[in-house]
Amino acid sequence: MVGCAPIGEAGVPAPERSGPVYPTGDADGGSPSSAGEQPGRDDHHHDQSPAAPPPAQATFVAAAFAAAWARPDLPPQVWWRGVAATCDEGFARVLRTVDPAQVPATQVTGRPVAKQAPKGGTAVYEVATDAGTLSVTLAGVDGRWVVTGNDFAPSVSR
Repeated sequence: MVGCAPIGEAGVPAPERSGPVYPTGDADGGSPSSAGEQPGRDDHHHDQSPAAPPPAQATFVAAAFAAAWARPDLPPQVWWRGVAATCDEGFARVLRTVDPAQVPATQVTGRPVAKQAPKGGTAVYEVATDAGTLSVTLAGVDGRWVVTGNDFAPSVSR
């Protein structure tokens, strides 16, 4: 029947949006990395490896992801483009399954706090929201920080 399935980009049916609000891996349970590599690791043996991303930039990427994630009012494609801009390719694909209307937070209420400071190509930040704490995992990939996973702990006093 025409009109029963939502239509995504280029007339292709949009993916089902009943997935989790905060996925942490791809559908087969593996790493969210798109090329089968560990985040922050380059197995392509380039002659020149990109410079490690500045640790201070990890905070900005975590903040940008949190601000884009806490927007349940946006249409799915608009929401996804916002969060995907900060993610590695594999995790961005996983986030296509998220229904933004199910995201419990509507605004960020605090700055990112390093739970695991940027070191060795990885970092984890916690960001306070109006509904709980968003945990954002990052990796240094190709000279920049990208989000590779997230988790959410709701506030107890809601």
